[in-house]
Amino acid sequence: MTNVRVRIVAVVAVSIGLALFALGGPRKACSQPVPGGTLDPLTIPKFVTPLVIPPEMPKSTVQPGVPAAAYNIAVRQFKQQILPGGVWNTVNGRSDTFGATTVWSYGRAQDKIPVGFIAPAPLSSNISFNYPAFTVENTSGIMTRVRWINDLVDAKGNYLPHLLPVDQTLHWANPPATGCIDGTNRTECRTFNTAPYTGPVPLVTHVHGAHVNASSDGYPEAWWLPAAKNIPAGYAARGTVFDQFDPRNTVKGSAYFAYENDQPAATLWYHDHTLGITRNNVYAGPAGFWLVRGGANGDAFVDDGTSAALNDGRLPGPAPRAGMGDPNFNAAIRATIREIPVVIQDRSFNADGSLFYPDNRAFFEGLNVSGATPPQFPGAGVLNIPFIPNSDISAIWNPEVFFNTMVVNGTTWPQLESAPARYRLRLLNGCNSRTLNLTLFTVTGAGPDGIMGTADDVLGAEIPFYQIGAEQGFLPQVVMIKTGQYTPLPGNGAIPAGLAAPDPMQALLMGPAERADVIIDFTGLADGTVVRMINTAPDAPFGGFPDAPADIDTTGQVMQFVVKASLIQPGDALTTPPENLVLPAEASLPATVAVRQLTLNEEESTRLCVQAQPDGSITTLFVDPMPLPGFLSACAAAGGMPMGPREAKLGVLVADPMTGMMMSMPMMWADIITEAPVTGTTEIWEIYNLTMDAHPIHPHLVRFEVVDRQPFDMMTFMPSGPAVPPEPYEQGYKDTVLAYPGQITRVKATFDKIGLYVWHCHILEHEDNEMMRPYMVKIDPAFPDVNADGKLAVTDALDLLKKLKSPLLAGAPYDLTGDGTLDVRDVLALLRTIVFGPPR
Repeated sequence: MTNVRVRIVAVVAVSIGLALFALGGPRKACSQPVPGGTLDPLTIPKFVTPLVIPPEMPKSTVQPGVPAAAYNIAVRQFKQQILPGGVWNTVNGRSDTFGATTVWSYGRAQDKIPVGFIAPAPLSSNISFNYPAFTVENTSGIMTRVRWINDLVDAKGNYLPHLLPVDQTLHWANPPATGCIDGTNRTECRTFNTAPYTGPVPLVTHVHGAHVNASSDGYPEAWWLPAAKNIPAGYAARGTVFDQFDPRNTVKGSAYFAYENDQPAATLWYHDHTLGITRNNVYAGPAGFWLVRGGANGDAFVDDGTSAALNDGRLPGPAPRAGMGDPNFNAAIRATIREIPVVIQDRSFNADGSLFYPDNRAFFEGLNVSGATPPQFPGAGVLNIPFIPNSDISAIWNPEVFFNTMVVNGTTWPQLESAPARYRLRLLNGCNSRTLNLTLFTVTGAGPDGIMGTADDVLGAEIPFYQIGAEQGFLPQVVMIKTGQYTPLPGNGAIPAGLAAPDPMQALLMGPAERADVIIDFTGLADGTVVRMINTAPDAPFGGFPDAPADIDTTGQVMQFVVKASLIQPGDALTTPPENLVLPAEASLPATVAVRQLTLNEEESTRLCVQAQPDGSITTLFVDPMPLPGFLSACAAAGGMPMGPREAKLGVLVADPMTGMMMSMPMMWADIITEAPVTGTTEIWEIYNLTMDAHPIHPHLVRFEVVDRQPFDMMTFMPSGPAVPPEPYEQGYKDTVLAYPGQITRVKATFDKIGLYVWHCHILEHEDNEMMRPYMVKIDPAFPDVNADGKLAVTDALDLLKKLKSPLLAGAPYDLTGDGTLDVRDVLALLRTIVFGPPR
């Protein structure tokens, strides 16, 4: 997103910078350090804490009520040593004094958190609460039942307020159910209340990438509050469309979901998805991996050593599994692990170790927050503008956020001692807004300052990533990725000439929420070799390369590996070199029955005209009391421009009724549903990006194929160049795709579960302010198979009767009469269809 000021980034000689990377010469910081918080990230020592390996989430042995669930998983507040110090001093022998950080995360509900607890903890403690959360392991085709519990309460049972500033002027969950800007009192609305929300926190969990029934998807308006003793009178305990897979669950402060896992092996993750505060909730910590294994395209390959047969090869393993021992505090067990889920996030901290998240729009503008002590941005100008209700700009919400410290699996800039063997990493970009562009380089020594982890370190050879999968399973071929080059491997040991990446800077590119299943091959590296993961995406909104890379002293570095020969295991010799791997092939999707044309939009103020001053300040020229047709021309005549961005929106491409020309119609969350595929049909969604930034677009429920990308004319919406096929690393099934500025991004998906879902941008700050829309998968009136058993029978009518009580499914998904509601008349229509066939 662009702001009202000219986006100022350091101009760098990209070719020179890449030459330094290639030659291993000393590097200098090439962009300004990212601000945020009172803790200077340069004071945090790098690569002194071990990479935490998330263990498997233990199943529940105690049930809080009926029905029983395999997992009863609660979100709680606790402290964790994210920064160096505390428990890490006992591991590395250092004496760092950084404080622990208060976070939220998931853990097994029966595990009690004692007073004074600081994560991470040994498995012997029987405390599974950790940030990121432990990994939920699943088997393809076997349902997993989870009772999710909102347990954000203190020791006395009173609710805990949010750790971070919540903006109530957005369209958000609004548990107080008062003060909506349209004059009503209800949940899920915008309000004029400009104060940060301090009440009980709503939550609803979404398993990202799950092919799941609608009642368990984590719909943003299906949130619920904790079962606190002091919920204020009048507060809604649940969202408007709260629903459960099993309505028999009456455990207060919880919802009972079930996941069919009827999809191939995949790298999924789970996180909060509450309307209007997802950015706050996820930043506070609750997220973890949800891995699906097995199935028709699972990862139990046969290793016959020939690489001639389908599914030939053995992947690095094992992964951490329940019962095998502690992968973090037991050195012998840790030495055996070869598959590790790795989530990369950017965070900022205050001097006491607490999380920093901006409480003022001035953060995005790069300006000083007036009155802040100490000022967040010393020496910069200020933001002198009126906010809601005196304008249409929210005071707390920031369009994007970029933080100054890299956190990997819950610790800052960690290090993994690695055997000279092959490792499988399940990489996840878990950042709120930041795009990552990852590379691996050996580090041959510290620069003149003698401190490892700073801009003058000397780099040696680049180590490739071997990507074997994306979000929804394996790629057709292993893709070897190095800076500026992608090389699909035939699987017979040959390494052909590589393909040029779209830009010489591009490497392993991951937008927020994208995943990459990769192999890193440390075989042959000498004992003591240091390999560093580096990020060269910008410290700013990403719109494609070239761009200024991240600050190399901070956000340009991610984590480090140190090769240690003593860690070699007998099984390491059995893993297949990535150039010999033959990955399981998947069939393509069925023929397309419909094409939808959708748009990505960014909107500026329609009331507030501002001007940038020489010192960088932004001041108001005038404010219209309401949106007026002549606002833009009047603002330009005054020498100003509309304050922006105000919000981002999804929309549809429609024909202007007057001129017949194509135009974008941006849509709000609460507008009528415009995407309603019939169950079982396959569609292509053409996504026209009218903004200056790349947006990671994620439709719930489906796995999709990226068809192609094509430039278009933003005035006529006509293609302006040839369509380009997806990059090699995008040619497997995905659930999140980067849609670039000025391009049509086409994805193809089959919609096969009836109900209400959403699609949205996964920049969480965008998602929380209107860049999310509901979509609905409708029942096929010609074959209304309600229970999805492949036939029509009275049991379908009985199941439809049960759904009359389900708020999430009420209305159009099962509307057979066309009156927009679900009632007994639809059940009668279904019975007529069963007896007489579909109406003609």
